[in-house]
Amino acid sequence: MLGGHVSTAGGLWNAPVRAGRFGFATFQIFSKNQMQWNARPIPEEERKSFIAKTVEMKMQKIMIHASYLLNLGASKEPQREKTLNGFREELRRADALQVEYLVIHPGSAGEGTEKQAIRNISAGIRESMGENQNVQVLLETAAGQGSNVGYTFEQLAEMIDGAGDKERIGVCFDTCHVYASGYDIRSPEGYSETMDRFSSAIGMERLRGIHLNDSKGARGSRLDRHEQIGKGSLGIDGISNVINDLRLSKVPMCLETPLGEEGYEMDIEKIIGAISR
Repeated sequence: MLGGHVSTAGGLWNAPVRAGRFGFATFQIFSKNQMQWNARPIPEEERKSFIAKTVEMKMQKIMIHASYLLNLGASKEPQREKTLNGFREELRRADALQVEYLVIHPGSAGEGTEKQAIRNISAGIRESMGENQNVQVLLETAAGQGSNVGYTFEQLAEMIDGAGDKERIGVCFDTCHVYASGYDIRSPEGYSETMDRFSSAIGMERLRGIHLNDSKGARGSRLDRHEQIGKGSLGIDGISNVINDLRLSKVPMCLETPLGEEGYEMDIEKIIGAISR
Protein backbone atom coordinates (compact mmCIF):
# COMPACT_ATOMS: atom_id res chain seq x y z
CA MET A 1 0.00 0.00 0.00
CA LEU A 2 2.80 2.44 -0.89
CA GLY A 3 1.89 5.97 -1.91
CA GLY A 4 3.02 9.55 -1.60
CA HIS A 5 1.77 13.07 -1.08
CA VAL A 6 1.10 14.47 -4.55
CA SER A 7 0.19 17.84 -6.00
CA THR A 8 -3.31 18.84 -7.09
CA ALA A 9 -2.00 21.50 -9.49
CA GLY A 10 -4.31 21.84 -12.48
CA GLY A 11 -7.22 20.27 -10.64
CA LEU A 12 -7.88 17.64 -7.98
CA TRP A 13 -8.35 14.94 -10.61
CA ASN A 14 -4.64 15.24 -11.50
CA ALA A 15 -3.60 13.79 -8.14
CA PRO A 16 -4.47 10.11 -8.81
CA VAL A 17 -2.87 10.43 -12.25
CA ARG A 18 0.35 11.72 -10.68
CA ALA A 19 0.27 8.92 -8.11
CA GLY A 20 -0.22 6.37 -10.88
CA ARG A 21 2.99 7.47 -12.60
CA PHE A 22 4.95 6.11 -9.65
CA GLY A 23 3.00 2.86 -9.50
CA PHE A 24 1.47 3.92 -6.19
CA ALA A 25 -1.53 2.10 -4.75
CA THR A 26 -2.62 5.13 -2.72
CA PHE A 27 -1.83 8.80 -2.25
CA GLN A 28 -2.32 11.84 -0.04
CA ILE A 29 -3.33 15.40 -0.98
CA PHE A 30 -4.34 18.75 0.45
CA SER A 31 -7.90 19.47 -0.67
CA LYS A 32 -7.24 23.21 -0.29
CA ASN A 33 -4.32 25.58 0.27
CA GLN A 34 -2.83 24.26 3.52
CA MET A 35 -1.59 27.71 4.59
CA GLN A 36 -4.84 29.64 4.12
CA TRP A 37 -8.02 29.69 6.15
CA ASN A 38 -10.31 30.26 3.19
CA ALA A 39 -11.15 27.34 0.93
CA ARG A 40 -12.16 27.45 -2.72
CA PRO A 41 -15.40 25.50 -3.17
CA ILE A 42 -14.88 22.27 -5.08
CA PRO A 43 -16.66 22.53 -8.46
CA GLU A 44 -19.03 19.63 -9.03
CA GLU A 45 -17.33 18.55 -12.25
CA GLU A 46 -13.93 18.56 -10.55
CA ARG A 47 -15.32 16.51 -7.67
CA LYS A 48 -16.77 13.93 -10.03
CA SER A 49 -13.58 13.80 -12.10
CA PHE A 50 -11.47 13.20 -9.00
CA ILE A 51 -13.66 10.32 -7.86
CA ALA A 52 -13.72 8.81 -11.36
CA LYS A 53 -9.93 9.02 -11.69
CA THR A 54 -9.32 7.36 -8.30
CA VAL A 55 -11.48 4.47 -9.45
CA GLU A 56 -9.83 4.34 -12.88
CA MET A 57 -6.34 4.35 -11.32
CA LYS A 58 -7.43 1.75 -8.73
CA MET A 59 -6.37 3.91 -5.79
CA GLN A 60 -7.38 2.82 -2.30
CA LYS A 61 -7.42 4.24 1.23
CA ILE A 62 -6.69 7.79 0.13
CA MET A 63 -5.69 10.38 2.72
CA ILE A 64 -6.36 14.11 2.79
CA HIS A 65 -4.04 16.10 5.04
CA ALA A 66 -5.81 18.88 6.92
CA SER A 67 -4.50 22.44 6.92
CA TYR A 68 -1.39 23.21 8.97
CA LEU A 69 -3.19 26.24 10.43
CA LEU A 70 -5.60 24.14 12.46
CA ASN A 71 -4.83 23.80 16.18
CA LEU A 72 -7.44 21.76 18.01
CA GLY A 73 -5.40 22.20 21.19
CA ALA A 74 -6.02 25.94 21.29
CA SER A 75 -8.04 27.42 24.14
CA LYS A 76 -8.17 31.08 23.15
CA GLU A 77 -10.47 32.77 20.70
CA PRO A 78 -10.58 33.56 17.85
CA GLN A 79 -8.12 30.77 17.00
CA ARG A 80 -10.29 28.04 18.45
CA GLU A 81 -13.41 29.08 16.55
CA LYS A 82 -11.42 29.45 13.32
CA THR A 83 -9.89 26.00 13.87
CA LEU A 84 -13.24 24.30 14.48
CA ASN A 85 -14.79 25.95 11.43
CA GLY A 86 -11.75 24.98 9.36
CA PHE A 87 -11.82 21.40 10.64
CA ARG A 88 -15.51 21.03 9.81
CA GLU A 89 -14.84 22.31 6.30
CA GLU A 90 -12.04 19.73 5.90
CA LEU A 91 -14.45 17.00 6.98
CA ARG A 92 -17.07 18.15 4.47
CA ARG A 93 -14.55 18.28 1.64
CA ALA A 94 -13.17 14.83 2.47
CA ASP A 95 -16.66 13.35 2.40
CA ALA A 96 -17.48 15.15 -0.84
CA LEU A 97 -14.38 13.60 -2.44
CA GLN A 98 -15.24 10.17 -0.97
CA VAL A 99 -11.82 9.60 0.58
CA GLU A 100 -11.39 7.31 3.55
CA TYR A 101 -9.08 9.29 5.83
CA LEU A 102 -8.53 12.87 7.00
CA VAL A 103 -5.13 13.27 8.70
CA ILE A 104 -4.71 16.09 11.20
CA HIS A 105 -1.91 17.24 13.49
CA PRO A 106 -3.42 17.06 16.99
CA GLY A 107 -2.30 20.57 17.94
CA SER A 108 -0.27 22.49 20.46
CA ALA A 109 -0.73 23.73 24.01
CA GLY A 110 0.61 27.22 23.34
CA GLU A 111 0.57 29.07 26.63
CA GLY A 112 -1.68 26.46 28.24
CA THR A 113 -0.92 23.04 29.69
CA GLU A 114 -0.62 19.80 27.77
CA LYS A 115 -3.56 18.36 29.72
CA GLN A 116 -5.80 21.25 28.69
CA ALA A 117 -4.68 20.92 25.07
CA ILE A 118 -5.51 17.21 25.07
CA ARG A 119 -8.99 17.94 26.48
CA ASN A 120 -9.48 20.65 23.85
CA ILE A 121 -8.52 18.25 21.05
CA SER A 122 -10.99 15.63 22.25
CA ALA A 123 -13.74 18.22 22.55
CA GLY A 124 -12.99 19.69 19.13
CA ILE A 125 -13.27 16.30 17.44
CA ARG A 126 -16.40 15.42 19.42
CA GLU A 127 -18.09 18.71 18.53
CA SER A 128 -17.15 18.61 14.84
CA MET A 129 -17.81 15.07 13.64
CA GLY A 130 -21.29 14.61 12.20
CA GLU A 131 -23.52 11.55 12.44
CA ASN A 132 -23.62 11.04 8.67
CA GLN A 133 -19.89 11.62 8.17
CA ASN A 134 -18.05 8.83 6.40
CA VAL A 135 -14.42 9.96 6.52
CA GLN A 136 -12.31 8.70 9.40
CA VAL A 137 -10.14 11.16 11.34
CA LEU A 138 -6.52 10.10 11.83
CA LEU A 139 -4.54 11.88 14.55
CA GLU A 140 -0.93 12.13 13.42
CA THR A 141 1.84 11.20 15.84
CA ALA A 142 3.81 14.33 16.76
CA ALA A 143 7.56 14.82 17.15
CA GLY A 144 7.03 16.92 20.27
CA GLN A 145 8.58 20.05 18.81
CA GLY A 146 7.69 23.24 20.67
CA SER A 147 4.45 22.86 22.62
CA ASN A 148 2.95 20.24 20.27
CA VAL A 149 1.09 17.40 21.94
CA GLY A 150 0.48 13.87 20.70
CA TYR A 151 4.15 12.85 20.94
CA THR A 152 3.39 9.88 23.17
CA PHE A 153 1.02 7.01 22.46
CA GLU A 154 -0.62 7.62 25.82
CA GLN A 155 -1.49 11.21 24.87
CA LEU A 156 -3.05 10.06 21.61
CA ALA A 157 -5.03 7.38 23.46
CA GLU A 158 -6.35 10.03 25.86
CA MET A 159 -7.46 12.20 22.93
CA ILE A 160 -9.27 9.30 21.29
CA ASP A 161 -10.93 8.21 24.53
CA GLY A 162 -12.24 11.74 25.14
CA ALA A 163 -13.49 12.19 21.59
CA GLY A 164 -16.18 9.54 21.98
CA ASP A 165 -16.70 8.07 18.50
CA LYS A 166 -13.76 5.66 18.50
CA GLU A 167 -14.78 3.72 15.39
CA ARG A 168 -14.18 6.74 13.15
CA ILE A 169 -10.96 7.87 14.85
CA GLY A 170 -7.54 6.33 14.28
CA VAL A 171 -3.85 7.20 14.16
CA CYS A 172 -1.45 8.11 11.37
CA PHE A 173 1.98 6.82 12.40
CA ASP A 174 4.66 9.20 11.10
CA THR A 175 8.00 7.37 11.21
CA CYS A 176 10.05 10.57 11.45
CA HIS A 177 7.90 11.99 14.24
CA VAL A 178 7.78 8.77 16.26
CA TYR A 179 11.56 8.41 16.07
CA ALA A 180 12.22 12.08 16.85
CA SER A 181 9.87 11.92 19.83
CA GLY A 182 12.08 9.26 21.40
CA TYR A 183 10.76 5.86 20.37
CA ASP A 184 13.38 3.43 19.04
CA ILE A 185 12.01 2.09 15.77
CA ARG A 186 15.46 1.66 14.22
CA SER A 187 16.65 -1.51 15.96
CA PRO A 188 14.54 -4.68 15.59
CA GLU A 189 14.24 -4.98 19.37
CA GLY A 190 13.30 -1.33 19.79
CA TYR A 191 10.75 -1.50 16.98
CA SER A 192 9.13 -4.57 18.51
CA GLU A 193 8.92 -2.87 21.91
CA THR A 194 7.56 0.33 20.36
CA MET A 195 4.77 -1.48 18.53
CA ASP A 196 3.93 -3.42 21.68
CA ARG A 197 3.57 -0.09 23.47
CA PHE A 198 1.39 1.26 20.66
CA SER A 199 -0.79 -1.84 20.80
CA SER A 200 -1.15 -1.59 24.56
CA ALA A 201 -1.92 2.13 24.66
CA ILE A 202 -4.01 2.57 21.49
CA GLY A 203 -4.55 -0.78 19.75
CA MET A 204 -3.12 -1.91 16.41
CA GLU A 205 -6.58 -1.76 14.85
CA ARG A 206 -6.40 2.03 15.14
CA LEU A 207 -3.15 2.29 13.18
CA ARG A 208 -4.81 3.17 9.89
CA GLY A 209 -2.25 5.32 8.09
CA ILE A 210 1.52 5.75 7.91
CA HIS A 211 3.70 8.64 6.82
CA LEU A 212 6.89 6.99 5.63
CA ASN A 213 9.74 9.46 6.22
CA ASP A 214 13.36 9.40 7.30
CA SER A 215 14.42 11.86 10.01
CA LYS A 216 16.94 14.71 9.87
CA GLY A 217 16.99 14.77 13.67
CA ALA A 218 18.36 12.14 16.02
CA ARG A 219 16.16 9.91 18.11
CA GLY A 220 14.62 11.98 20.90
CA SER A 221 15.59 15.30 19.28
CA ARG A 222 11.91 16.30 18.91
CA LEU A 223 12.89 17.84 15.58
CA ASP A 224 10.07 17.73 13.03
CA ARG A 225 12.24 17.57 9.93
CA HIS A 226 11.69 14.89 7.30
CA GLU A 227 14.49 13.42 5.19
CA GLN A 228 14.63 11.31 2.02
CA ILE A 229 14.48 7.56 2.65
CA GLY A 230 17.86 6.20 3.73
CA LYS A 231 19.50 9.61 4.14
CA GLY A 232 18.51 10.36 7.73
CA SER A 233 19.24 9.12 11.22
CA LEU A 234 16.35 6.63 11.15
CA GLY A 235 17.89 5.11 8.05
CA ILE A 236 17.03 2.05 6.01
CA ASP A 237 17.11 -0.09 9.17
CA GLY A 238 14.17 1.78 10.67
CA ILE A 239 12.23 2.00 7.41
CA SER A 240 12.80 -1.72 6.83
CA ASN A 241 11.21 -2.56 10.18
CA VAL A 242 8.03 -0.75 9.16
CA ILE A 243 7.63 -1.95 5.57
CA ASN A 244 8.36 -5.57 6.47
CA ASP A 245 5.85 -5.65 9.33
CA LEU A 246 3.14 -7.96 7.97
CA ARG A 247 0.59 -6.46 10.37
CA LEU A 248 0.83 -3.24 8.31
CA SER A 249 0.49 -4.81 4.85
CA LYS A 250 -2.95 -3.26 4.29
CA VAL A 251 -2.17 0.10 5.89
CA PRO A 252 -1.57 2.96 3.40
CA MET A 253 2.03 4.23 3.63
CA CYS A 254 2.53 7.67 2.10
CA LEU A 255 5.88 9.31 1.49
CA GLU A 256 6.22 12.93 2.61
CA THR A 257 9.92 13.36 1.89
CA PRO A 258 11.41 16.86 1.26
CA LEU A 259 11.85 16.60 -2.51
CA GLY A 260 8.29 15.42 -2.97
CA GLU A 261 7.51 13.98 -6.38
CA GLU A 262 11.00 14.88 -7.63
CA GLY A 263 12.53 12.51 -5.09
CA TYR A 264 10.04 9.65 -5.04
CA GLU A 265 11.93 7.54 -7.59
CA MET A 266 14.96 7.54 -5.26
CA ASP A 267 12.77 6.78 -2.25
CA ILE A 268 11.06 3.90 -4.04
CA GLU A 269 14.41 2.42 -5.03
CA LYS A 270 15.52 2.47 -1.39
CA ILE A 271 12.25 0.93 -0.23
CA ILE A 272 12.43 -1.87 -2.78
CA GLY A 273 15.93 -2.67 -1.54
CA ALA A 274 14.68 -2.82 2.03
CA ILE A 275 11.80 -5.22 1.41
CA SER A 276 12.40 -8.50 3.27
CA ARG A 277 15.88 -7.27 4.06
